[in-house]
Amino acid sequence: MDREERIIENEKLFREVNERVADLQANFSGPDPEWVCECGDETCFEKVGVPIEEYQEVRAHGDWFVIRPGHEKLDVEKVVRVHNDFVVVEKFEL
Repeated sequence: MDREERIIENEKLFREVNERVADLQANFSGPDPEWVCECGDETCFEKVGVPIEEYQEVRAHGDWFVIRPGHEKLDVEKVVRVHNDFVVVEKFEL
């Protein structure tokens, strides 16, 4: 598996974890939920605080991911939005 494929597989795994968090958060109120950073680094398990509504908006785009600032991989993705606590990136198609 080459680097780009490994990055994509890692992002898919983190996305699945976050979808389970979203399911749990749907019935709760309180502070912004913390999501697993969806960067392609398989050793990254950092958390990202994103309001549920904003996370759902990002999820509406299948190739957008929420990551920690500084975790961008500009050779395989472009930055779509920058916030204080997180960045939204779009993956290039392979």
